[in-house]
Amino acid sequence: MRSSLKALLITGALVAATLGAATSAAAAKPPPPAPPPSLITTNFACGNGVCEVGPGNVGMSFAAGMYGTGGPTCTPGPCNGNNSEYIVIGVVSGSLPPGLQLDNTFSGDGVWAIDGTPTQAGTYAFTVQISPRQAGGGGPSSTQQLTITVGTGNSDRAQMRSATWDGHAGGLVIQGWDANIGALWSASVTATGRVLFSNAPRTAYYPIDGSWVVRGGGGYPCPFGGCDLTVTNNLGSSVTVFLGKPIY
Repeated sequence: MRSSLKALLITGALVAATLGAATSAAAAKPPPPAPPPSLITTNFACGNGVCEVGPGNVGMSFAAGMYGTGGPTCTPGPCNGNNSEYIVIGVVSGSLPPGLQLDNTFSGDGVWAIDGTPTQAGTYAFTVQISPRQAGGGGPSSTQQLTITVGTGNSDRAQMRSATWDGHAGGLVIQGWDANIGALWSASVTATGRVLFSNAPRTAYYPIDGSWVVRGGGGYPCPFGGCDLTVTNNLGSSVTVFLGKPIY
């Protein structure tokens, strides 16, 4: 009996030692490398791995923010999925349209943008590399194929995001995205044609990005349940956005 108990204790000690060694080895194992940063392409028109940033127009101000996600310094808490200030972006093949440049000189948080005023029509294909900012952009990186088509006065791709009527904000607020940051905007009630504002410039979130807000005064223009608005610009874009109940 005593021999069996002794053997059992020795076996248990060996198992515990083996488990302890395995746990220590697992604890000492380094974490897997972080995935390389990549470009956020939500604002662009993408297909088959290639994204159209514009289009733009000769002689009209153009701006499109280049935002990154992922990489070794980005975690969901601190950066909320936008790791732009920790990345370096560079053109590694092809070329931007004449008059446009890729830089990060407009913002203290290091956000990159393609901005300027196009001077020559055409379609321009290029590839950007997205790298961690540490060590001068060294480390694992990714690439993204992009194009910008430059027209001669009516090339546009407008995205509407929301429309609200806010008593605190002074009336109608329409939000969207358009790389042609020099465009002028108009809005009317779709059902009646009532004009709410005409040829209004955008109010930019950032000077380097196509995100914009256009505001209009006056009373709430819909039946209380809401209505569709037709939003147009001087480049020929026309989109519909729903305006819901007023908020105060």
